[in-house]
Amino acid sequence: MIRHLIDPVSAGSPREDESVTRILLVEDNPADVRLVQETLASQSTAKFKVVPADCLGAALERLRTERFDAVLLDMSLPDSRGMDTLSRMRRQTASVPIVVLSGLADETVAKKAVRAGAQDYS
Repeated sequence: MIRHLIDPVSAGSPREDESVTRILLVEDNPADVRLVQETLASQSTAKFKVVPADCLGAALERLRTERFDAVLLDMSLPDSRGMDTLSRMRRQTASVPIVVLSGLADETVAKKAVRAGAQDYS
């Protein structure tokens, strides 16, 4: 699901445990956080450590102090909405793949997100 999006060159310096993929999950809905955590935990081909952040500010702070292999980003957060959310995240972490999450089934928003630097849209 996420493993194919991670470029080993852009993932940064080696970690103690190369077999665990660190995912920053930026999502304010606790049910969605749990769903993503359970889905990734059930994967037999890779191990994931999901670190949740419930708003963009908290996510940006974590990115300043921790290393992640990918970001799953909700576009509707308490402190940021829409394409501005992606733009702010991309400025903070240009080398980490970002997958934009949204309940919106809007093809136009999906294409804008990819053009603005998202790796993928779900």
